Order: sequence, then C-alpha cells, then structure tokens
Amino acid sequence: MTEIMECERSTFDFDEFFAVFWRQRPLFVRGGAETFLGRSWSLEEFAAARTRALAHGGGAVTERLDEVTFIEQVSAFDADLAERAGDFARVFGAPRAWFDTVRTYGADGIGAHFDHSDNFVLQQTGTKQWSLAGPHHIPAEARARRMMDVPGVGSHALPDTEVLTFQVRPGDLLYIPVLWLHSGVSEAESLSLSLVCPAVSLQSAVLPFLAQVARGRAVGHQVVPAFHAHLSDAARVEAAGALRRATLLLLERLTTGDLLDATLRLQAEHLTRQAG
Repeated sequence: MTEIMECERSTFDFDEFFAVFWRQRPLFVRGGAETFLGRSWSLEEFAAARTRALAHGGGAVTERLDEVTFIEQVSAFDADLAERAGDFARVFGAPRAWFDTVRTYGADGIGAHFDHSDNFVLQQTGTKQWSLAGPHHIPAEARARRMMDVPGVGSHALPDTEVLTFQVRPGDLLYIPVLWLHSGVSEAESLSLSLVCPAVSLQSAVLPFLAQVARGRAVGHQVVPAFHAHLSDAARVEAAGALRRATLLLLERLTTGDLLDATLRLQAEHLTRQAG
C-alpha cells in the first residue's frame, strides 16, 4: 500500500514527478498550487466565468442551490485559463487539457468517483478533505468502460481500507492519477480549480486515425447489400456471405501495407510529438 509520506513533497519538481508520481501515485504539495499554475484564481473570476457559462447556454454549469456549483471546462469561459490549459496539454502529452472548477457554500462535495484523466486539484479558498484509493479497488470491467467513455460509469464507493487522506488548504496542490478513486468534501465554503488531462485509450489512439486515412483514400466505399423485407431466404444468406467476405477483405486491407504506414504516421504526428 502507498503511504502518505510517499506522496508528500515540499515543492513540485517535474523531473521527479514524471519519474515517481505520474500515473503511479498521488502527489501532495503544501502551498504548491500558485507556483504550478503561475497565478491564483479568485471568487470574482469564478463569478465572471459562471455568468459567461450561463449566458452560453448553461450546459457546463451544474448547481445545487446554496450548496455547490460545478463548472465543467471553465477554461472555455476564461481566456487566461484556456491559454494555460493549452500549455499544460503540451507538457503532459495530452491531446488537450482544460480546467474544471467547484465552489461549495458549506460542507459538501460531489461524491466518490474515478476519472479517465489525470487531475491536478489547485485549492484556491477554503479547506477540503480528500480521500483517495488505488485503481485495484475498482473492477477491471468498470475501469475499461470508463476508459471507453461509456455513459454512467465512474461513481464508485471508497473501500474500507487502503485509503489515503489529505487535508487540502488554500494554495495546496493535489495530483490524482488516472483511474484513482477520489472524494473531496469541503469543511465550509471553498473554491478549487482542477487541471484535467484526459488519458488516451488505445482504441482512440488508433481507430480515428485509421478511419481518417481510409476515408481520404476512399477505402471501403463499396455499397453493401440492403437486407430488405422482400429478400428471399437464399438471397439473404448469399448477401450475408458477401458482406462477411467484403468485411474480412477490408479489415485485411486496413491493417497492412501503405494504409497501415499512413495511419502510424498520422498517429505519430498527433500523439508522439515532443512538447515545445
């Protein structure tokens, strides 16, 4: 089991972070939030971003009146945060990154869950008690479904043992690795920002690029049989066989030769570039 002392540091050092903590264990840095972000973020800025988010349609804002306000991708409504999120995406090798924010108006939280992203909690005001537990407490199928972005997957109770607890005060930083269970409960009013760096599943690192290459070369353009209501049984069997044979040929074509090479080049261009 990971011990608290193994997760605490007095400063955030990127070399040590990637060697020791990245996707392996949490990191807690007392007073590390402002240095990491390069600034603080105020209640006034939260209010302004909330106003812009609501004016944009309000879909990003989830609220329980006088209890808690959550703004997903608040960086879409704050130009400075958006710029910083782009910089962090390059540093952490993510296709994109953004900030979420939570403001509580009393002792409250949003419940225990796990994310398909690496999260950096940057406490701005108030104090939160965070409880974390490793991914091995979550069934493998649930972790896989979360990485596939299946709706409704993510909520999960904390275990009774092997839970790490951190008291995160104003100015503190807490790194939560991908798929780690976590629950944050505020002691009173509080405001926090979270940098979200989504993890890339193998499927999403392959299929979109493969589809883009195939589409660009019109591979698989052939019209497939229509299984209409007046098709005879014999014709239906014949059409199903033809579709199966064509599918096997297409799959073979997609994973060999120039199409495979082009897919790997496109993947490398988008995913393996070095941060600038």
